[in-house]
Amino acid sequence: TPLAGDAVHPVPVRFLLTFDDGPSGAAEDNPTASILDQLAANPIQPGVKALFFVQTRNPEGGAGAVGRELLRRTHAEDHVLGLHSGSARGHIKHVNFPPHELDQSLRDGAADLRALSGAPRLFLRPPNWAYNDAVLATYREHRFRMLLDDVRARDGKHWGFKWNPRLHSHIHSEMAAVAEQIRGGELPALDGAIPVIVTLHDLNTATAGNLREYMEALMEGARRSGLQVDAKPFFD
Repeated sequence: TPLAGDAVHPVPVRFLLTFDDGPSGAAEDNPTASILDQLAANPIQPGVKALFFVQTRNPEGGAGAVGRELLRRTHAEDHVLGLHSGSARGHIKHVNFPPHELDQSLRDGAADLRALSGAPRLFLRPPNWAYNDAVLATYREHRFRMLLDDVRARDGKHWGFKWNPRLHSHIHSEMAAVAEQIRGGELPALDGAIPVIVTLHDLNTATAGNLREYMEALMEGARRSGLQVDAKPFFD
């Protein structure tokens, strides 16, 4: 229910779930696998499709046997694979790479993703969201399009624990800011709904164990902020 005095925006929102940092290389209780299971079958909207920004050459993830199989499974289940890191060094800020190393990591990452998906143009999200003009120019050279977000669940920052005890109030605050952007005409509609891009982290076991609560919090936050939610709240 919207807060008192909030007018309901006539164009509904839909959430595009994105996941950073994976895939997990865990042999048991793998959080990436759990998230894939829940996207396929959950009581809110079965068959949700997400965008996974992956580390293709991380020895503890995409470069290991478990990680490679999860990359193949993610693509086979019609999710979109984007690049987070194409370096064996893993989750390193791109602004900290020497130019030749950034160039090689993007070349390797692009080759890895195209071998999996065949996509001619690829999405990228920089580690720690750190980029500058030189980094952006290198992305363009390798035909990457950078995609950030509208809502951050902050589940990647653990502060000694993996669960945000203020999840619902935080999501409501994020959605209130999104509502202001929508009312200001800053976020465009696509096919009759306004996409809202959400960042989660599939290496976080608490996220994997509570994905339904995150999904419910997003819908609740939207409604409390005076936004309609599409009949299919999540992209499929």
